[in-house]
Amino acid sequence: MGRSMFITICVAAAFILEFFLFNIFGRWSTPNLELLLIIFFNLYFGIRYGLVTAVLAGVVKDSFAPAAFGIYTCSFVVCAYVTTLLKQYIYHVASRLSRHILILLVLAVNMAVHYILYRMRVGAIDTGEMIRYIFLPQAVVTLLVAPFLFAQLRRCVSRLFV
Repeated sequence: MGRSMFITICVAAAFILEFFLFNIFGRWSTPNLELLLIIFFNLYFGIRYGLVTAVLAGVVKDSFAPAAFGIYTCSFVVCAYVTTLLKQYIYHVASRLSRHILILLVLAVNMAVHYILYRMRVGAIDTGEMIRYIFLPQAVVTLLVAPFLFAQLRRCVSRLFV
């Protein structure tokens, strides 16, 4: 019960922080904090808590998104499973490079799932513009924020649950 409550508080805080960053700096400099939470809880606690984080973050983002309900939940659940799959082959506990590669690949999977779901709903979407104006800025900012967020979350989790 304690871990689920902590995850819920972290998801709400990440969504609020992402909302404020979006309103202050715009779309180009907003990290995907919910996706980082999914990756962190999946790596630290396992797939169950990664899926709990994915569903909670997806429902919160879907509730406030102008798109069809379920797109974020679907993409976050896929990313939770992809994180579990990739951590077996790519992730090494003490390696920052492997963590950054894992985050970059999960961001790419998230963007691919969004692309497929939007393409099914809307129709033609320019792939080059999506990569240039959405994926690359989000990837850069998310990779810059990831070490700080992971360090803070690791510190909180080690105080609360160990």
